[in-house]
Amino acid sequence: MSAITEILARWGALPSKELLKYVADEIGSERTMQRAIKTDAHVLRLGHTKRSAYALRRPEIAPVPILLRDEQGRDHTVATLVALAAGQWWVEPTAEAPDWMLLGERSGTPGVFQGLPWYLEPFRPAGFLGRAWVREHAQAHGWTLDANAWTDDQVISAALQEAWDWRGNLGLARIADAADTAVLAENRFERYAELANQLLNGVMVGASADGEQPKFAAVVDDGKGQPPRSVLVKFSPPLAHDPAARRWGDIMVTEGMVAQVMTLHGMSAAPTQVWRHQDRIWLETTRFDRINERGRKGMASLRSLAQTFGYNGPQNGWVNAVEYLYQRNAIDAEQVARTQRLANIGHLMAHTDMHMGNLSFLLSNDAKSPLSVAPAYDMAPMRWAPSSTTGVVPELMKEAPPQVDDSEAMNIAREVWEVVADHDEVTPEWAEWAKDRARHLKEAVNRAAMRIEGRSSG
Repeated sequence: MSAITEILARWGALPSKELLKYVADEIGSERTMQRAIKTDAHVLRLGHTKRSAYALRRPEIAPVPILLRDEQGRDHTVATLVALAAGQWWVEPTAEAPDWMLLGERSGTPGVFQGLPWYLEPFRPAGFLGRAWVREHAQAHGWTLDANAWTDDQVISAALQEAWDWRGNLGLARIADAADTAVLAENRFERYAELANQLLNGVMVGASADGEQPKFAAVVDDGKGQPPRSVLVKFSPPLAHDPAARRWGDIMVTEGMVAQVMTLHGMSAAPTQVWRHQDRIWLETTRFDRINERGRKGMASLRSLAQTFGYNGPQNGWVNAVEYLYQRNAIDAEQVARTQRLANIGHLMAHTDMHMGNLSFLLSNDAKSPLSVAPAYDMAPMRWAPSSTTGVVPELMKEAPPQVDDSEAMNIAREVWEVVADHDEVTPEWAEWAKDRARHLKEAVNRAAMRIEGRSSG
């Protein structure tokens, strides 16, 4: 190993001048260093200016083309992903690459990321569907069943060996189309019941999505000349004689109503439908990263962005992480305001699962604002969810809502709880609790209005 490759293997990609400082004693001049670099096929030059940098390619991982499917369903090769020494990856963009592909690159080393780039996060299986996929495939490759413990190399290897209908609009080497045949809307109740049974029997159904509740992906044909739409479907356990199942049903109904009420108030939320069939509650959410039959939108979780930019703050909360991204010019002030409003509604809805995988950003080619908060999803009152280990159902306690200085958020939450209290599919105790929470919120809104009126008249 030469002095140059030894340094690059230890420290990762380095700007030319910094590399020279490490090897000057052994090599001497920059001209001598450049000649030595040209003789080593594994040393890559990054950039094409006087401010170039160098990195050491790992030959055991072949370069991988990154593909992007646009909203019209056309596929484009937008970059090549190259494995580097020291746990780094290089993204070499093509002329069709969107500007956001290099967001978060290491300073001084163009296109280099420490760990996989943030927008490739969906290729690591996660949540309920991810675990189902891992059970099907990981053992055959000799990998651990804990996908969070996979190395970056294993994530890439899995993506190349087992193409999947990933979240967002990217693919490695190829983009897998949804395997699902569109089900007619009027037939979906029975079809969903079949898919749920398959999933519970260990068969992978659909695409990647975070979250721990049982769910699967499907494509729905609503008829009337409308294009098919991609959906994610959650379902409760059978409700009869099972308090935990009934509580999950209450939570799912509430989640569906949150999205619907937010939409009525002009906020962006993934469209939902809720119904009861075969003694289960079903929650269907239309995906915002899919456009008609083939089109797609790019998306990335707050978690992946925060990690790329070095955020080390609280992981179960959105506002601090989003403010951190704003301070580093990754997003604009409007996204901070949107996140604060969502977080306020979440607090008022007893949504205690506001982890950074539950907030995402849409990716666009707008150079001024490439990241915008995605439509809200998974806004569920998880404080009252049954224990994941014991199945114990927490007792509902009447209490004042958290204090939130946001009258619009309070009005939205109040309306949600009023709608839930009148919903045919919630249990009587849930309806009673929702009615009480709505009353408290109405009183809080009235008190806030009186304070504002008092300050105005004074």
